[in-house]
Amino acid sequence: MTTYAYLCLDARGTETRGQMDAPDEGSARRQLREQGLKILELAEGAISGGGAVAVLRSVARGISRYRSVNNADRVLFFNQMQLMLKAGHTILEALAAASRLTRKARLSGILDRVAAGIQRGSSLSVACGGEKELFNRIALKLIEAGEVSGELSAVFERIAAMIERRAEAQRQLMTALIYPGIIILAVIGLLVMLVNWVIPRFAVFLSGRGKALPWTTQTLMDSADWFTAWGGTIGLGAVAFIVGILLGRRIPPARRIIDRVALSLPMIGGTLTLAAMAQVTWIFGLLIKSRLTVLEALRICTQVMGNAAYSGAFTEAADDVLTGKTLAVALDRAVLPRLVQHMAAIGEKSGQMDTVMESLGIYYQKALESRVKLLASLVEPVITVLVGVVVGFVYYSFFVALLSLSTGA
Repeated sequence: MTTYAYLCLDARGTETRGQMDAPDEGSARRQLREQGLKILELAEGAISGGGAVAVLRSVARGISRYRSVNNADRVLFFNQMQLMLKAGHTILEALAAASRLTRKARLSGILDRVAAGIQRGSSLSVACGGEKELFNRIALKLIEAGEVSGELSAVFERIAAMIERRAEAQRQLMTALIYPGIIILAVIGLLVMLVNWVIPRFAVFLSGRGKALPWTTQTLMDSADWFTAWGGTIGLGAVAFIVGILLGRRIPPARRIIDRVALSLPMIGGTLTLAAMAQVTWIFGLLIKSRLTVLEALRICTQVMGNAAYSGAFTEAADDVLTGKTLAVALDRAVLPRLVQHMAAIGEKSGQMDTVMESLGIYYQKALESRVKLLASLVEPVITVLVGVVVGFVYYSFFVALLSLSTGA
């Protein structure tokens, strides 16, 4: 049996922490669900009872009370609201309970201000409108639609699911892009160490022998001299290039060009496309399911996409829909995958646009996960071979030079 620590919500939206013994994680999840609990966190290991670790955790919790609202706070809040509304709480009762249950003073203050706005006569969407830290544009539109349809409980559940999916997509994208970058920096660091520390000392040792060096050793020396002379310039040029890219993305026309170029890069462009489509198609289906119009959903999607090329394409599609064109025709853009246009046509024909687009989002999410795994599996052997070649060439050059000096050949 294995011990698992858990954080759950009960039927009233109250946090429940504890630990349990189960044969595996799947069994632990089933036991918690059978108790009517909604699982937020489940990890192997027992809860610490005291000592220095407990003190550190207590200090960390105290500091976190005043930190900004993060995705975990948002997911917890929207899940709590969904459960409490389903249990029969009014909006004000649910907000008051969520304010009491949160450990963050900052989030509690936001919820108290929302409740005060409702008590003054504002609708929930209007009261939430001034609290951008907790409610983004999509959440506000969904809450507004939920008020009209009377499905606020379902809307809160959808918002929580949306935040979780976006956070997961961003995490996978960062994993795909940052990991190779870290490895490349490690290789650059290795080269810098060799050029500035190892090779110069070896050159001093060989320079006093007065013999011609093997071509491999001479090539190594010349390369080290070249990097010593031009390494600073190359480094400054790389920094200037990165700063130029970051500043250029602040200018709309330049940002669109930069983002289009990024989409054309091998491997990276495909990963960016999968991440963008996984996010936008699922959100689009969610907005349609919440009874927003196609035009409203398109305009909201343009504001949540990080890539300016895709954002511009959806803006143009919204303009076309406004003039009377179908969604499938409006999405006929060179920058967009053909599958998106094809599935939009199916959704329009079947009348199940929300289901079709959510299914498409799930497809792209799975494709993104596969791409991330593929990148990881490709990067590791490539970098290993690259490092091995560099280090191997250096050692070979050393030993060939030493052998040449010792034998006189």
